[in-house]
Amino acid sequence: MTATAVPDSRAPDAPPTGGRNAGGATGVGGQSRRVDHQARRTWALVATVVYLAVSLAFTFLWGPVIRHQALWVVPGDIWSTFRNAHFVGWGDFASIYDPQYGLLTFPAVVVVLTPVAMLSGHFGATESIGLFTVAHPSAWLLLGPATLLLGASCPFAFDAMAEELGVDRGKRVLLLAAECVVLFQVVTLWGHPEDMTALGLASYALLMGWRGRWRSSGWLWGAAIAFQPLVLVLVPVAVASAAPGRRVHLCVRAVVPSAVLLAIPLATQWGMTTGAMLHQGNRTDLDHPTPWIAFSAHLGPHLVSAGPGRVLALGAAVALGWVAWRRRPSLAGLVWLGALALALRCFFESVMVPFYLGPPFALLLIASAAAPGWRRLAVTSLAMVAATVLAFHDLGEWAYWLPMVALLATGLVCSWPGRGAFAATAGAVATEANLSDDAPAQRHDAPA
Repeated sequence: MTATAVPDSRAPDAPPTGGRNAGGATGVGGQSRRVDHQARRTWALVATVVYLAVSLAFTFLWGPVIRHQALWVVPGDIWSTFRNAHFVGWGDFASIYDPQYGLLTFPAVVVVLTPVAMLSGHFGATESIGLFTVAHPSAWLLLGPATLLLGASCPFAFDAMAEELGVDRGKRVLLLAAECVVLFQVVTLWGHPEDMTALGLASYALLMGWRGRWRSSGWLWGAAIAFQPLVLVLVPVAVASAAPGRRVHLCVRAVVPSAVLLAIPLATQWGMTTGAMLHQGNRTDLDHPTPWIAFSAHLGPHLVSAGPGRVLALGAAVALGWVAWRRRPSLAGLVWLGALALALRCFFESVMVPFYLGPPFALLLIASAAAPGWRRLAVTSLAMVAATVLAFHDLGEWAYWLPMVALLATGLVCSWPGRGAFAATAGAVATEANLSDDAPAQRHDAPA
């Protein structure tokens, strides 16, 4: 079967080709495309601005106005990340995985926040650390906007993905509102911008791969993994759906950024770095133990390893990659498989933290928005809100785990794209001979 080029409407964000690009990037054609792109992302920009305003108002006003306490509501987890950003700025890159500062992810977020840490230190700003909290940490005046902006980059990726799936503007507005609720929980309440930044980059990577822009896709995967290795569960699906001959290059580009950032910690503090990466201890007295805790190694008082459950999640992700390789799903199918991979991570987690629910629900919302009508998106949004509320209640292992699994399963059912999305030719990739790096996407069959 001969591969046919996808019409321009299939890839609205792809660089113009042929005669349409004759004017160059600085010509009239290039300017009109930039204006058109900005117009299509207007609601994503509006959602981001509203999210930033609400989040800043919450952190500065919730304490004195609602709780009648003289304090700012600052997410506690961000301070350990910020302390490690100081270490990078001081040239002590090797110490970022010191157990007392709790960095358990790859260091891209630390590197990005390093200029903020250095500026904060220059002005002698106060900050909290560990159990020593400051009611009005002046460093938050710099760190707060930076953290929120870093996490708020993902609505643009989610909106672009929804547009590619054919979601109309009205549903995309509702989708962005729901995604901002997810963003509020993960970033504003818990202080983990790296999770949503990584998911936004991974969404763009999946989108670029769908359009056949493999070089861009590979580097975007590399950036996403460098922020949060959680997105590794999405990589098997992405690699399996890549064009033949592009998979090795895709994997190499996906690995390089993390390898570069981890080189110094691994070379100078091998034991400390590998311990932080592999043991991934979670506290049972602060977070939500699940029935899978019975299979986890105890690392200390109220501390267990998250390893066994995550190994199962990675195994399940590889199995989903095999499904993607065999069935060649459409873009809607790929998004749903990615949401399932992230949900399975939550299913198998020995100790759950509320913000773990953010990434799977973010993709489930996109997949639900692509379904006909409004009902599925509305039900998935309600399931997301219910799971968020549930996550802040102290319940027993089964009393927490079963409703959480049921709510995620509800989202998976509502977002199911149908068997047609997994037909063998739904998203068949083009052959190597018909596709060059970062060329416009070419496929045997373009999805509807």
